[in-house]
Amino acid sequence: MNVVCIGTGYVGINTAAALAYIGHSVCGVDIDEHKINLLKSHKAPISEAGLDELLSQKMNLTFTTCLEDCVNTADVIFIAVGTPSLPNGHANLSYVMSAAEDIANSLMPIHDVTIVVKSTVPVGVNSMIERQIRDKVTMRCGSDALLHFSSNPEFLREGMALSDTFYPDRFVFGTEDDKAYQMLTTLFAPIIDQTFEPPAFVEMPDPRPKTQCIHTDAISAEMIKYASNVFLALKISYANEIAGLVEKLGGNMDDISRGMGMDKRIAPYFLKSGLGWGGSCFPKDSLALLSMAKDYDYQMPIVQAAVDVNERQKTRLIQKVIDKLHILPGRRIAILGLSFKPRTDDVRNSPSVDIAKELVRRQAIVTVHDPQGLDNARVIYKNEGFIFCTDPIEAAQNADAIIITTDWAEYKNIDWKDMAKAVKTPFLFDARNLLRNELDKVKDFVYIGM
Repeated sequence: MNVVCIGTGYVGINTAAALAYIGHSVCGVDIDEHKINLLKSHKAPISEAGLDELLSQKMNLTFTTCLEDCVNTADVIFIAVGTPSLPNGHANLSYVMSAAEDIANSLMPIHDVTIVVKSTVPVGVNSMIERQIRDKVTMRCGSDALLHFSSNPEFLREGMALSDTFYPDRFVFGTEDDKAYQMLTTLFAPIIDQTFEPPAFVEMPDPRPKTQCIHTDAISAEMIKYASNVFLALKISYANEIAGLVEKLGGNMDDISRGMGMDKRIAPYFLKSGLGWGGSCFPKDSLALLSMAKDYDYQMPIVQAAVDVNERQKTRLIQKVIDKLHILPGRRIAILGLSFKPRTDDVRNSPSVDIAKELVRRQAIVTVHDPQGLDNARVIYKNEGFIFCTDPIEAAQNADAIIITTDWAEYKNIDWKDMAKAVKTPFLFDARNLLRNELDKVKDFVYIGM
């Protein structure tokens, strides 16, 4: 099939590359010329395991900044652009609606074509996009009979996005159009049936999964995405709330999480306590769900509590630092980790960055390090007053305290004896509990976990 992916972020580029690998002809479209030039040179604009290697493979994958170059040969068009939060919590739909407008203005269908919304959008947006495109195409061409529409939300983990694209646990197809459903199941058949040759450079689960398909309406598909992400956020906040009580009572939160996770009704995932969740999905999806509920005069106190607990984790950490250092102005504090989680260079909506900003606001001298996200942070946060360091030892030099804010494996394996020699005072705040079970490594420090 001929495929167009509008948007070359985490969702768009992984979708485009995987579909090209399994044999489709794919064109990635983005208005960002820098991204497109990078992709044309077989380099990914994001840090994602295996993606550069996949882009260097010989396959039918092209890139352009002009949708008109490829839209009218497409069998399937994916909208995979961002929907960041607005100040009021609602999803910013400007990029999605702009993509839909571009399709509506360019598409002259001469064969069946399915337009697929892969972006995370509030309930009803798929219908809005369908009306917008149908109306304009009908006005220009006289008929919209060849147009088909579907919601197809993604469930990708940053850092594992390519693996999740090749080995998904489920596909959700939100459409009541049989032709759209048929086209999409045909498009994804090699992945659904797992008949493709696994790329050696992409992590494959063992055992290789059997992918499930859910065929539903667009509204339910839209809500499946939000309900899934916010449920995972709830689990993290619940674990953090229990950890706060355990800290007062005494006990081992790792054992508690493990014991809970052994119950198959609960499962072990997303029960790790620490600084809380961040990134491009959980924060915006939680706020968007609350905003949708407010629009319909519906209260969601559990979701609101999860958001509140998540914010409280940052306050708890700052208070722990104050309890040990007493005053913050002039104190030198090293932040280890800026990405919102390991295995990604994404520093957007990162609790680590929020902690660093708050310490600067309180007049501390803040040095920061991250194994992958440092370059992004230098650009995005260049005016925040951080001192960017290319090495953890450099960040720790003469520090009054070290805070581990992202649980990178690199931080578990660094030489903590050398770190102890570098610091001024040996306070180590482990906001991700990375070393809680390996205290021998940091025996030269005063260790404070979360």
